Amino acid sequence: MILTVRDIEVTFRVGPLLNRRSILAVAGVSFDVAPGETFALVGESGSGKTTLANAINGLQDTSRGEVTFMGQRVDNSNPGEMKPLRRHMAMMFQDPVGSLSPRMKVGDLVAEPFRIHGIRINLQEETRRLLSLVGLSGDFADRYPHQLSGGQARRVGVARAIALDPKLIIADEPTAGLDVSVQGEVLNLLNDLRERLGLAMIIITHNLHVVHHVADRMAVMYLGRIVEAGETEGMFRAPAHPYTATLLSANPEPDPDKARNRISLPAEVPSLLARPSGCEFHTRCPWVQDRCAMDPPYTANGEMHRIACHYPLAPGARPPAKDRAL
Repeated sequence: MILTVRDIEVTFRVGPLLNRRSILAVAGVSFDVAPGETFALVGESGSGKTTLANAINGLQDTSRGEVTFMGQRVDNSNPGEMKPLRRHMAMMFQDPVGSLSPRMKVGDLVAEPFRIHGIRINLQEETRRLLSLVGLSGDFADRYPHQLSGGQARRVGVARAIALDPKLIIADEPTAGLDVSVQGEVLNLLNDLRERLGLAMIIITHNLHVVHHVADRMAVMYLGRIVEAGETEGMFRAPAHPYTATLLSANPEPDPDKARNRISLPAEVPSLLARPSGCEFHTRCPWVQDRCAMDPPYTANGEMHRIACHYPLAPGARPPAKDRAL
């Protein structure tokens, strides 16, 4: 495995200075990523996906657990220890334009990783090669970020990410804010680069169409925990956790008849300051039973499938009629 994450926890202090409380933003997450694999982290906004990504790449300290990348521990490492590994782990941030310095031209932005790591190379030639790889002409090197569309800015972000031939790219909402047609272009670009360069990728998103299109495996997060993980195709075909089934049922479909099969939830997402006991989804779960007030084990549910649920769903399971959306 190129990346191993074990029991990662991230906590934040919140509230007034004299009466601060801690919230558990990432709660005991574990998963692996193999070389050349695309792994997706899925969940609602606020489920801890970006915080987890920042913990993996060293931008956020962890309170517990281990992150091992290419055989080396990276959690809570100091900048000096992380710098050699930065060449092999690249980050694509959520805002394609906001992640680019407005004072620098595109050519300088793409060449910046080489300058930071002291790599001597023909920067002008390499910049044009990288821009060509992501489908942009060399003329873009002289533009500023405000002169780019969202799709063009995202392509520049991809060029920066692959500049140092990384082994792993973490892409946070790579299609956010883009038109549907541009989303498809960016996803096809990432897929093509992964195959050509042998990259492993972590895609962070709440867009399930993106996941189905690019991910080999996926993990579903709820309140900072992974509630289900497995092969993407299998989870789309037969989700075993009620929360996964609910997310998939809400995925937009062009067929109006399928919209009638959506699962509605009876309550809002609980606050991280007041986590429910036991299975944290039980306050909203249409299939809830008394045992759900106790912690569910995170166990195997097949060869490549893990789930945290006392009562995994059978394929095609539907909630009681009163909990179905009209």
